[in-house]
Amino acid sequence: MQKIILTLLLTTLSLVQISCKTNDRKSVLVIAVDELTMTDVTCSQEESERSGFQLLCNESVRFTHAFTPSTLAVPALSSLMTGLYPYQHKVRHNSGPGLAAELELVSEVALKQDYRTSFFSGGAPVFRRSGLNQGFELFEDNIIPSFASLFRPFKKNSEAFLQWLKQDVGNDAFFSVIYVPDLLFTTTETTTDLGETRNLSFESQMDELDESFFELFQSLKQSNRWDQTTVILVGLNGHTSNDRYRELSPLNLHGENTQVALFIKPSQKKKRDEAIHWKVDQNVSLVDVGRTLYELLGESIVENGTSSFPSHSLLDVLKNPNSTSPEDRPILLESGWALWRKAGPLRTAGISSHVLYINDEKPLLYNTLVDRFEVNPLPLLQESILPTTQKLQNLMHKNQFPAFTSLDSEWTAKLSIPFARWMRTDQESLLLKDLKRLMSAQPRSLDILNWTAQIALNQKDWETLKQLGTKNRVSVWQYVGEKNLNGKVAKLSDSCFYLLSGVLETEQLKNCGDPLFLEFVDWVRAEERGLSKEAQRKRFERSFKNYMLDQQIQRANIAAGLIWDTSRDNVFAPSRTELALSLPEYTRIRAQVYKSIQSEEL
Repeated sequence: MQKIILTLLLTTLSLVQISCKTNDRKSVLVIAVDELTMTDVTCSQEESERSGFQLLCNESVRFTHAFTPSTLAVPALSSLMTGLYPYQHKVRHNSGPGLAAELELVSEVALKQDYRTSFFSGGAPVFRRSGLNQGFELFEDNIIPSFASLFRPFKKNSEAFLQWLKQDVGNDAFFSVIYVPDLLFTTTETTTDLGETRNLSFESQMDELDESFFELFQSLKQSNRWDQTTVILVGLNGHTSNDRYRELSPLNLHGENTQVALFIKPSQKKKRDEAIHWKVDQNVSLVDVGRTLYELLGESIVENGTSSFPSHSLLDVLKNPNSTSPEDRPILLESGWALWRKAGPLRTAGISSHVLYINDEKPLLYNTLVDRFEVNPLPLLQESILPTTQKLQNLMHKNQFPAFTSLDSEWTAKLSIPFARWMRTDQESLLLKDLKRLMSAQPRSLDILNWTAQIALNQKDWETLKQLGTKNRVSVWQYVGEKNLNGKVAKLSDSCFYLLSGVLETEQLKNCGDPLFLEFVDWVRAEERGLSKEAQRKRFERSFKNYMLDQQIQRANIAAGLIWDTSRDNVFAPSRTELALSLPEYTRIRAQVYKSIQSEEL
């Protein structure tokens, strides 16, 4: 009996020790936001009742000179999760291959230490194929896009995160990441707590995000998790101003696109009389944040002493505002977008102290101390900063980073139209004018030709569609344009269109390699084919809805600067099926199809 009692006591003691150990560990929450720069968040003295940003301003360390290692989301997130620069972890853009399985992510370290781990993605380009899913028990990237929203708003992801905490985590420590693409979607409608609809703008999305952050932070406070959690709010990249001539946002290595917001609210063992709220003005990289995450979990990154771009943990400045990292430490910035899109090589830049060196064929040099907005390039032999310039040049040469050559004018032309012009239906007529202007300047651009034809079809600008078809020998465009203009058309030699009125034979059906169009034929000629008309209608409408949603995604990708890895099979151009539905004889059917799609969305 004594042995049994002793065993029970020892078991109870062990369980208590394990419980205390679990409860003593601090949790980590990383909120990574696309397009959030340092200047987007102003810490004012004015108290706002429902501001998550102001709450962080009051209770966290603010880094005023934080830089992203990449202007693209997946490489930047990969640096956060590995503490490595893109040239080290090998993820250079938003397409595959993603992070190699050989790399041990900080999430894997957390999982080994019995942290509960989760990742909530708001949408493209952050999916599990990026390799970022490694080490996460829950990697929630099951996003169902709709015509109303192509992403999952932060508000919904934060609700899912809180539900996970409540149902699955309990009192355990957790390591979680939430990816936030909301700020890109400036044409998505948001509402205030009072139900008032905000205008469509970047500022409105910021207001929505600010309130959602506040709600999440309050929930963490109410559940007694706030003090036990290190909360990191970080921007992954910025956004290019209209004043930056001929700079595409995915390629832009200037400050407005690389200097990002960074707040770190440390966990604390006991309640402080006054919350931590100081700022750090020294240059830091998101690579440093990645290294800090490892050290928060008790792991140290052993770095090669010869590294050209050394990283530093930020743990010290979370305890004391006086940083010990070298002022002149070089930080690397890059964009692999041109390399990915076969538009040019990797673009790189280095920043050391207040000197920015952009490694172009004609290098750009700025003294950011006196030229905050980087509008006045300096000569490379500027005496006052010559040693720093030479150091950055030598580092680029040492690591064999190529000098970036200017893009072909077609790239800067076709991606110059603002996001809102592409995505707002009330601006589509203006979009068509823009595209026609670009078509005149870039007559050989197949992309601009296809995009112009698609928007002309949307706008029922039959004259433009006809002219594009005639000039570029696209007979179907010409045919549809002429038939809508006057009904008189030349004979169309298209094996698929023949199926709408000609004799239905097996050989003719085989000659049409357009599955969506064949489903349309099965519907409109169901009786002749011995098929159920209603069943074929439903089948076609389902397929056509998916096709139209794919087109919406393609369109948004163009508007965003081709930053997503969308299907190569879907080109933003008029499909044979859309063209057929635009024929006068199918007006009623077209109205039925679009009404069905709209009702499903509602």
